[in-house]
Amino acid sequence: MEGDNNYPVLVSCKKLKSEFAGLNKIPITSDNFSLGRGLKNSIVVPFISISRNHCHFKKVENKWTVEDNSSFGIKVNGKTVGKGLAKTLRDGDVITLEVSEEFVYKFTHPSEDEFEVPRKRIKMDDSSASNNIINDVKMKFEESQTFEIKHIEEKIQNAKQMQNTSMILKEQLQTEMNRKILQLESEFALQIENLKGEKNEVERQKTILEEERDAQLATIKHEMENKISELMEQIQKHNESESELMKENNLLKEKLMKEREEFLLELNRENTSKQEMLENLEAKIREQEDVRLKERQEFVEMLQRETEQLRLAKEKELKEIEEQRIQREHALKQELNNIKKNLEDKVQQTEQDKLKAEKMLNEQMEHMKKVSNEDKIAMQKLMKEREDIENKLNEAQTNAAKSLEELRMRVIDRETELAALAAERIQKQAEQSSVVINTLQAQLEQVKSQLHTVETERNTILENICAPDNAGEGSSKQSVLTEMGELMESELQCSVCNELFVEATTLNCSHTFCKYCISVWKKKKKDCPICRAPITSECKSLVLDSFIEKMVQSLSEDMKRKRKDILDNRKELESELARQSVANSDRRRNSADESSEYSDFNDSEYYEEQEEEQEEDDYFAFHPDIYDTDGSGFDSDTYDESAAGGSSGGSAAGAALVAGLGDAYYGGYGRCYRCGARGHWAPGCPRR
Repeated sequence: MEGDNNYPVLVSCKKLKSEFAGLNKIPITSDNFSLGRGLKNSIVVPFISISRNHCHFKKVENKWTVEDNSSFGIKVNGKTVGKGLAKTLRDGDVITLEVSEEFVYKFTHPSEDEFEVPRKRIKMDDSSASNNIINDVKMKFEESQTFEIKHIEEKIQNAKQMQNTSMILKEQLQTEMNRKILQLESEFALQIENLKGEKNEVERQKTILEEERDAQLATIKHEMENKISELMEQIQKHNESESELMKENNLLKEKLMKEREEFLLELNRENTSKQEMLENLEAKIREQEDVRLKERQEFVEMLQRETEQLRLAKEKELKEIEEQRIQREHALKQELNNIKKNLEDKVQQTEQDKLKAEKMLNEQMEHMKKVSNEDKIAMQKLMKEREDIENKLNEAQTNAAKSLEELRMRVIDRETELAALAAERIQKQAEQSSVVINTLQAQLEQVKSQLHTVETERNTILENICAPDNAGEGSSKQSVLTEMGELMESELQCSVCNELFVEATTLNCSHTFCKYCISVWKKKKKDCPICRAPITSECKSLVLDSFIEKMVQSLSEDMKRKRKDILDNRKELESELARQSVANSDRRRNSADESSEYSDFNDSEYYEEQEEEQEEDDYFAFHPDIYDTDGSGFDSDTYDESAAGGSSGGSAAGAALVAGLGDAYYGGYGRCYRCGARGHWAPGCPRR
């Protein structure tokens, strides 16, 4: 293979685009050099007008030829080569690779026959030689100019040809479009006619139906007129019978009035004195009854006001207790952190002191080894000092351990103090409510004594007056108990099952649920039902469980019975759930031993689906309010909303924002379990 200087180079006649910047100069590097869009060519030109195997540059007997394999043709000096043909190339030939003339190259090949330009110019002897050179230069310049003019003219002609071809194609497309439009119109003409016929048929049926409607209306109108006439006749008969009855009634009234007047005259004659006494007694009784009714109404209003004030005061005190508890918890946490930091600092200091003492002792020991026998006494002193230091270190460690235990005991004492404070607050509230109840009962007894005196006077006068009803003695106490029950149901309630907590479990996001409810919830979703935070930890709240059980013992018998039924039902559900999970795991294990991989996969998938369906059936049997009322199955919106405070797309009542009572607290999420509306909780429900 010859040197690189013997191979020609293709130089672009114009500046190419930035994406083709590497193709401004194409060196031909072999005797058989291929150019095209295909990846197997020697040089790849990624342009649409360039064919895959566009052309080949070949060296035949020290001459270079170009072979045209393109679809649109290659031009050399403005003349097309022709597909499959070859043309010899000379130095300075212009090669146009495609029609749009984007790639126009000049073929440059320094031949071996050309002589080297001498370093020194040869001095011309006569002027004729210089004239010949000038003429040659002029001729070459004219030839190059004529070639450039021809090249520009060919470009213009090619552009005109492209324009003509585009116009012809446009006309062809227009004619083709018109032909297709006519064809479509001819094809769908029958369908249009059929549609018009159907339209006429529909109009005819419409007229027939209108005629039938008019006929039916006429018949109905006639029937209604007949019925109206019959009703009018019946009304006239009824009026006549009513007038006759009124006449008879008036006659009877007149007779009765006459008889009554006669009877009264006889009574007046005989018992004038008795009548006056009875009238006086009746007037007194009426006055006493009016006074009693007024006092009773005032007493009832006063009771209502006091109970409302008590309820509001209890709510405020509960909020204050909760805030104080939170503040005390924060303070205790800060104290614990400070104590831990102090202890860590003390431990580090003791360790540093210990290390320093050991270093000192080691240095002293090394020094003592070098000392003579006279210094043994000083050595013994140092040993004693070392023992003293070790004893001090041990004492410091024991003191640190004692301080840690004391701190733990202080934390436990603080927690017990908090629990005792909460219990004392609750007991004080109960005592205050009992004091109020006692005062109200005393007022009731006073009113009852007054009523008893009035009733004794009445009993002496009239024997048929009944004794007052004594059924309302324990109403105030019962109302307080019911209010406490309602307050517990609204504040200590699981947002999944809408019942008091059963085995209260607090998540990492501080929201609390029943243990069974959250375990069933985690079968489907692994996030909190209220705030949607991922569940990472669970903690059983023993304080809440004990508080609920203690408070339930002081409630009414109905609340105790309801709580006992809920606990029994929950135990049955948990045992059944555990039994089913064990049975399903055994069943899956047996099926895995017997069947192949494919059947094993399908069976395990089937048993998992069966287990999930059974758990859902158990859960919704325990919580029927999550199911649709029309029996259509599971209501996902209701389930998500009841658990997480509601989501979009609920019922009409749940989607509306209804403001609660002015004194009631609302946390800004969830809905009322009484009316289902957002904007308030059950204690502040306006429909209560």
